[in-house]
Amino acid sequence: MIEFTIIIAFLTSLISLIIFRPIAIKLNLVDYPTERKTHAGNVPLLGGICVFFGIIVPYFLFMEFDKFSSALLITASLILIHGVWDDFANLKAKTKIAFQVFLSAIMIYVTDVKLNSFGDLFGVSYPLELGILSIPITIIAVIALTNAINMIDGLDGLAAGIVLIAITGLICFNLTLEFSPFTSLLLVVASALLPFIIFNIAPYPKIKVFLGDGGSLFLGYTISWALIYSAENINNFTPSFALWCVAIPLFDFFVVIIIRIVKKHSLMIARKDHIHHFLENLEFSKKLILLLIVSSGLAILLIGILIENKFPALSFSVFLILFLFYLFIRIYINSEKKVKRY
Repeated sequence: MIEFTIIIAFLTSLISLIIFRPIAIKLNLVDYPTERKTHAGNVPLLGGICVFFGIIVPYFLFMEFDKFSSALLITASLILIHGVWDDFANLKAKTKIAFQVFLSAIMIYVTDVKLNSFGDLFGVSYPLELGILSIPITIIAVIALTNAINMIDGLDGLAAGIVLIAITGLICFNLTLEFSPFTSLLLVVASALLPFIIFNIAPYPKIKVFLGDGGSLFLGYTISWALIYSAENINNFTPSFALWCVAIPLFDFFVVIIIRIVKKHSLMIARKDHIHHFLENLEFSKKLILLLIVSSGLAILLIGILIENKFPALSFSVFLILFLFYLFIRIYINSEKKVKRY
C-alpha cells in the first residue's frame, strides 16, 4: 500500500504542476527578475502549492490518520496559505514570524510535542532537561529552521534538495520501525517533491516553477516539526542528530545573522549574503553550486550518522567545530567581487 501511496503523491504533484502553472501566470502569481533575482522571465510561484496537493491527496485517500501528522498538515497548510499571501502582498517579516509563533504554539497545545531535553549534548552522563523553557525553545527552534530553509531558497533545486537530505536522515531511523503514519508522511513528502525539482531545475522557461515563500516556509515548518517529533519519540534519534540532518540551512542561517550583525546590516532586509551568493561571487556556475551544497549536505549527514553511531558523546561538539570552521571561511574570505554570469 505504501508504494501505491508514494506513486499517487508523485502523480498528483506532477499533474498539479501541469494544470496550475498557466493559472498561476493568469493570476500574476509569478516572480519577477530583480537585482537580487537574476532568473529569466516571470516564473510562477506555485511549487509549494503543487507539492502540498501531492501530499494531501494521498494522505486523505490512503493514509492512516494520527494526531501529530494531522495537526502538522493542518498548521503547515496555514503556513503555506500565509506564505502565498506574502508572495502576493509582500508582508512584513514581523507579521510572518508572529503567525509562525502562533501556529507553533497551537501545534504544541494540540499534540504536546515539544523539545523536553537537549539530550547528552556535551557527552555528560545525564540529559540537559529544558523544564519550563521547553515551549519557548521549541518555538524558537521551529521559527529558526523554518526561516533558514526559506532564506536558502535562492537557487534552483537548493531548498528542495536540502529538505530531501533531512528526510533521508529522518527515514534512516524510522525505517527500523514498522511503517507508521509519520514515516509514511515523510515518504509522501519526498515523492511529492520530485516532480517539483524536475520543473524547478529544468532549463526550459516554459515549464520552470519556483517554490515561492509559501512553499519554502511550508517545507521548513514541516521538517522542523518532523525533527522535533523524532527527537522526542524515536529511539536513538537525538537532538544533536537532528542538527546534522539540516546542517547546511542552519550553518547558513546563523552565519548570515552573525555577518549582518558584524557589518551592522539589518537582519530583516534580504541581501545577497547567503551560501549560494558566496559561491556565485567566487565565480562558480549555478549548477556546480547546487551540486556542491547538496553533496556537502549529504556528506555532513553521513558524518553525523557515523559519529552518532560510534562517538555519540562527541556529536554536538564536532557539529559546532564544523560550524565555526564555516564561519571562519565566510568572515575571512572576501568574495565580494563581480559575479560571473552563466
